[in-house]
Amino acid sequence: MKKSILFLVLFVSTFVFAGNNVSSQYERTEENLLVGLSSENKGLRLSSAYLLGEIKSDNAIIPLLEILHNSNECCERQAAALALFKINSKRGMYAIKQATSFDKNPQTRKICSVLYSQHLIRERNSYVEVEPNLVTN
Repeated sequence: MKKSILFLVLFVSTFVFAGNNVSSQYERTEENLLVGLSSENKGLRLSSAYLLGEIKSDNAIIPLLEILHNSNECCERQAAALALFKINSKRGMYAIKQATSFDKNPQTRKICSVLYSQHLIRERNSYVEVEPNLVTN
């Protein structure tokens, strides 16, 4: 719990104290989230994976692939799959496709199947926005 609170404070402080340097804010936030992926706190790992997907972090692809392939927790594999779907990299989508057949958990296979189906729709109808993008001023 203390690590979660500390992470939240670090996350918020990157926006408060960074001033107008948006790229610096992004880099520090991304760095903190990448560190959060390797935390011992399960909630922090899940939150970090989700937020890395939200910001579409290319630097998170390899760590998320590692979680998708190696985690013993199905909820972590599912969070990694969702984040990879949001990032929309070829490597990530291929890993999700493979997980539809080879993941050991039926629920994770089903979630990956839905994500991969949505990816195919997104690719086929490139003009259709699957989910809204966050716009910052």
